[in-house]
Amino acid sequence: MGALGWLGLTAPAEYGGAEVDATTNVVFQEALSRSTSGGFVITVLVHTDMASPHLLNAGSAELKARWLPAIHRGELITAVAVTEPDAGSDVASLRTRAADGDHWVIDGSKMFITNGVLADLVFVAARTDPAAKGSRGLSIFAVERGTPGFSVGRALKKSGWLASDTAELVFDQCRVPAANLLGEEHRGFYAIMKNFQTERLALGSMAIGHCLTALDLTLRYVHDRKAFGAVLWDKQAIRQRLSMLAARVQAARSCSITARGWSTSSATPSRRSRCSRR
Repeated sequence: MGALGWLGLTAPAEYGGAEVDATTNVVFQEALSRSTSGGFVITVLVHTDMASPHLLNAGSAELKARWLPAIHRGELITAVAVTEPDAGSDVASLRTRAADGDHWVIDGSKMFITNGVLADLVFVAARTDPAAKGSRGLSIFAVERGTPGFSVGRALKKSGWLASDTAELVFDQCRVPAANLLGEEHRGFYAIMKNFQTERLALGSMAIGHCLTALDLTLRYVHDRKAFGAVLWDKQAIRQRLSMLAARVQAARSCSITARGWSTSSATPSRRSRCSRR
């Protein structure tokens, strides 16, 4: 996929990206998700839309030039480490800390991190101002595999998405160069919230791709499965159910593409809210 240029579709050409528009990226996400393996799809989308954008959005020119080309070629796998045992979407409750000095020293653990075992580069959210409350005082750091004090606690077993690498990560006096701070110190919460919109749109596109595949598989089944003297497709109730589901998927598909356009424009909140309720 890296050789085909699919791992940096929206990134600038100077870093090996394709500079396509947001709608093209949605088309890619949906097409990728037509695969029946959700574990494979989420592995790719975390790399392209959830982890590496932190470097693209907030990394220094030196860090971008150092890592982004290899990320877009698929030579470096990325992950983003925000979730903890007691904090996930509630980013303000993060407990992992980073102390300042000639290096940043990170202590804490992260849980349910996609690509965590195999990642070469992890973007870690940590609290840099212990006195700050809530969402204030968080920062993001780029941590390379092999950094002293950084280890994979365990690979997590799951009941689904078995192809997805999911891990617990441990930081024990992990010393990170000062230059590996991404963006402004104590402003990491805002960077996380900014990219959450991209992440959720990617997952929406993924869900739509899975729904389209489910409809295709069901259509094949009802044309082959016989009951009460005829194939199921001949039953009006079956066709009605499938047509209603197809309409809902198409509505979600249209909303996903429209929302992606709005997320990069100055659309009014009322338009966004109508789309989210659909």
